[in-house]
Amino acid sequence: MLKTDILIIGGGLAGLSAAAALEGKKDYLVAERENRPGGLAATLKKGDFHFDYSGHLLHLRWPETSKLILGALGKNCARIKRDARVYAHKNWTPYPFQANLSGLPPRVKSECVSGFLAAYAARKQAGSGPEVFTRWTRRVFGNGISNHFMLPYNAKLWQYPLDRLTTEWCAPFVPLPTPEEVIKGAYGKKSEGLGYNTVFNYPRHGGIGALPNALAKDLSGLRLGLEVESLNLKKGVANVRHFGPVHFKRLINTSPLNELIGRAEDAPTAVRRAAASLRHNTVYVLNLGVKGAKSDMHWGYFPGSAFPFYRAGIATNFSKELAPRGCASFYIEIATPGSALDLASAEEGVIKGLKACGLIKSAGQIVEKLWLKIPCAYVVYNRERLEALPVIFGWLKSRKALSIGRYGAWKYSFMEESVKEGLEAAARLKAG
Repeated sequence: MLKTDILIIGGGLAGLSAAAALEGKKDYLVAERENRPGGLAATLKKGDFHFDYSGHLLHLRWPETSKLILGALGKNCARIKRDARVYAHKNWTPYPFQANLSGLPPRVKSECVSGFLAAYAARKQAGSGPEVFTRWTRRVFGNGISNHFMLPYNAKLWQYPLDRLTTEWCAPFVPLPTPEEVIKGAYGKKSEGLGYNTVFNYPRHGGIGALPNALAKDLSGLRLGLEVESLNLKKGVANVRHFGPVHFKRLINTSPLNELIGRAEDAPTAVRRAAASLRHNTVYVLNLGVKGAKSDMHWGYFPGSAFPFYRAGIATNFSKELAPRGCASFYIEIATPGSALDLASAEEGVIKGLKACGLIKSAGQIVEKLWLKIPCAYVVYNRERLEALPVIFGWLKSRKALSIGRYGAWKYSFMEESVKEGLEAAARLKAG
């Protein structure tokens, strides 16, 4: 029988950073079900290519997390200025769309600018309670920007009715330009400084998986291949597949919140019902090894219905080490509401789309392929989530358990925030 002071479920960035802060100070065990650390912040090798689970970039803003991340990577880290674009109406325009309208046809540009200015002049504060996305985007951006980008793009991304999607996630992920910035971006100079991700860090070698590998290197309590099948928070016992019971005093969970409650034997009916109401989408990522690709773009957004994917990126523009000389590593993201994707049909649509926007010239350029699936990708923000989370976290608090990270906290966040929450959770437990 194994005993530990602190059980950490999940060896992703949140779990690893919590463990790093606890190392040498508290007895802990990290149970990671995969045979590698990192969770979705992983890099897989196929042939001569290295592929990440989609685009995972480091946007650093807090001193403590930056110190941990940059200290772990050492010299294996580059700071990069963003080159993100939007492909709309057969034109490339810089991201964010709402502040870079100059490349669009005159009619579309006029609709977007006049619509934004009218909305800005009439803009009012939102009423009490959650505001749905369709109402919010028209109130903030007007009909033009909403119709040509915000609504079609987010419908493809979320795979959920936008008149039920609430907007707590929008800041800082949706930049809000001023009228001057919109006009300048439409008729003058492009706007490059908007958004939370104008610059980012990325490992020079090893893909994004280099970060969790570096964090995991000195963790004495990390155990790979351990999957928690069930647990009882009141008794402080977790049952690990092919391993047996683990007794713990405190719990840090980083796995999806609904899965945690599904495994908790002592969860009350109200808590189970709340967890069952949580929704998320699924993202399939087609990674391609491509020869002869010429674009310098880091990633692009695709609101048009002719494209089955909502985003496509070129990871070798983060690091040339991800592919052989003369080749590029592409990642293309397709979302579903959780349903299975016809991979063969989707692949045809992806290749057709990449050719249509000029990122490749022919399918003959593709020399490697790897499909990856992210079953729980973006958690859905809706009224049900607002009502469910206080019920779930209230019960977890009564059991002195913490649930953190993008999926443990059931939110839309970025990598550094997961690291931050891991450090904060460890600090709380160290302080008693």
